[in-house]
Amino acid sequence: MQVQRRDSMSFSERALAALEELGLTGTEIKAYVSLLRGGTMTANDVSRQARIPYSKVYQALESLHRKGWVDVQKSRPVIFTARPPDAAIEELKSKYDTERREKEQLALKELMGIYENRGEQEKQDIWIMRGDNEIISRVKNLILNCRNEMLIALPPQLLPFTDQMMPLLIALKERGVKSLILTSTSPDGKEMESLARVAELKTRKTMYGGGLISDAREVILLLAGGEQVNSSLAIWADHHGLASFAKDYFEFLWNSPGTNKVA
Repeated sequence: MQVQRRDSMSFSERALAALEELGLTGTEIKAYVSLLRGGTMTANDVSRQARIPYSKVYQALESLHRKGWVDVQKSRPVIFTARPPDAAIEELKSKYDTERREKEQLALKELMGIYENRGEQEKQDIWIMRGDNEIISRVKNLILNCRNEMLIALPPQLLPFTDQMMPLLIALKERGVKSLILTSTSPDGKEMESLARVAELKTRKTMYGGGLISDAREVILLLAGGEQVNSSLAIWADHHGLASFAKDYFEFLWNSPGTNKVA
């Protein structure tokens, strides 16, 4: 790049590199800097001051005008004025933001089309999860994605994680999501009060397994683990048939004798 750096009008390498990253060519940078220093100028003035060949100066100035760095007055001869650097960069930023959003939307539309139209045989909609950490992580994600109805059968092995789930359940209530929680009679009074504040709560003397059903479309079923530490097992699925079956079973327990409502 042929910008002069040995006189009082020197320009740092870092600033040059930054302007190039912003989309200006070396010739455009020289033309813009010349206009900043010289004020209103003709193309001939810019060519002479910036040492740009006259055959290229118009192209550079017109490009700067399109990018919002230079104002043009259609007189004879045509004169050019540099816009204030902060205004020029802000306009460039706005233009790039708009273009980026358009590209993001285009890419997202194309990619989602591929994702949604993939063959059902390629979709694995049932997963086996092992260990408390993986299961709790999936539980939190399922609660976050719920939009209308959350059904929770809360077995004893999930009770230690009630504190972690509580902020998410509170968020569901604030979003107007209907939440039903069925648990055993083992939680202490404090846990019962906390759960009753965020959901409609019922208890059963005996709980066989447990799970969560979100919007009748996504389900986590908790299975018995082995004797080893952190050996819990669960099934996660977004299989409509399995989620519907789980919801029907939950509602059967919810409405069956031996299930008591907590006020």
